[in-house]
Amino acid sequence: MKRNVSLAILNSAAALVVLGGCFDMLLPAIPANLLHYLGIGNASPQLSSLLLGLLRALGGCLLTIGVTALVIINGPLKRGERWARWTLLLLIGLSEGINASQMWRFGSPYYFPLGFIALTVIGLATLPKNIGGLTQPIL
Repeated sequence: MKRNVSLAILNSAAALVVLGGCFDMLLPAIPANLLHYLGIGNASPQLSSLLLGLLRALGGCLLTIGVTALVIINGPLKRGERWARWTLLLLIGLSEGINASQMWRFGSPYYFPLGFIALTVIGLATLPKNIGGLTQPIL
C-alpha cells in the first residue's frame, strides 16, 4: 500500500512537470510579468518572438524531463534500481529548482515548481526501502 501511494505521488509530480512544460510551450503571448520587468507596455514583434521562443524551448525541455521522470518511476525505480532514486531527485530537483529561482526573479508564480520538487522528495522519502525486492537505503 505504502509503495503504491509513493509511486502515485511520484507519478503525479512527473505529470505536473509535463503539464508545466506544455503550459510554457503553448503560451499565446508574453506573460504580463515579463513585460512589467522589462518596463514596457508592448513588446516589438521581434522581442515577442524571441521571448516566446525561449519560453517554448524551456517548455519543451521540461516536457522531456517530465516524460523521462515517468519512464524512470515506472521502470527502474519500480524494479528497485538504486540509481533511479538519485537520478529522479536530480532530474526534477535541479530542473525545477532553476525554473523556480528564475520565475521568482521575474515575478512569476515560482511556488508551482517548488511544489513539484516537494512532491518528488515526499514520494521518494515515503518509498519503501525494498521496493523491487532489494534492500537499499531510502535515498
